[in-house]
Amino acid sequence: MTCKPAVRILTGLLFVCASFASAGEVSAQTEPKPRGEAKADIPDTAELLANIANFKTLRTKFVQTKHLKAFKKPMVLNGELCLDRPGKRFAWHVEKPLKYSCIIANGKLTQWDADSDKTVSVPFSKYPMLEMLSDAMTAFASGDVKALEKDFEAAAGKDGTIVLKPRSERFAASLITEVELTLDDAKTKIVKVRASEKNGDVTELVYSDSVFDSDIPDALWQAKQK
Repeated sequence: MTCKPAVRILTGLLFVCASFASAGEVSAQTEPKPRGEAKADIPDTAELLANIANFKTLRTKFVQTKHLKAFKKPMVLNGELCLDRPGKRFAWHVEKPLKYSCIIANGKLTQWDADSDKTVSVPFSKYPMLEMLSDAMTAFASGDVKALEKDFEAAAGKDGTIVLKPRSERFAASLITEVELTLDDAKTKIVKVRASEKNGDVTELVYSDSVFDSDIPDALWQAKQK
């Protein structure tokens, strides 16, 4: 098995974890730039980001819809995502239309799928691409503000969305044109992420039944699921 599937999953998780972990961390220590008289219909970016920054763990259901330029019908996945920011752990469990799991922890990516019933671990140290993406995700989770500010610029839209645009000179710009975050009515939780990729594909992630700062069962940190 090559590392290509791992790269695809890790890239997808980068979108997910960037949406939840980066927004508040980027803004937490960043003062809004003076722009003269503020427009009443555009919320303050720093204020929006600060509202969604206060959590340590997350467990949420998701529906991922991938719109591929080469296909008329989108690809749809249903599953569950777990994020442990202090522990720098990510769990991605796909339930439909196939059973697949990916765990990122302890310097490696571990994958399992029900069809083969095989578990494969890919150490980041062997693959520079995986290690680079892992470092980016670690920055999001650990609140490395300087590292995040090197890669993304954040701005609030008129409707209270947040748009993250990769800086042109950074690696993220070779994959993504922008990531748009949609917040709930209270502007405290992210309910949707839309990532536009350089190749024209678009990935949408919609979250539901999100639970913050609760104990996540040990079984969900295992790649192989029943």
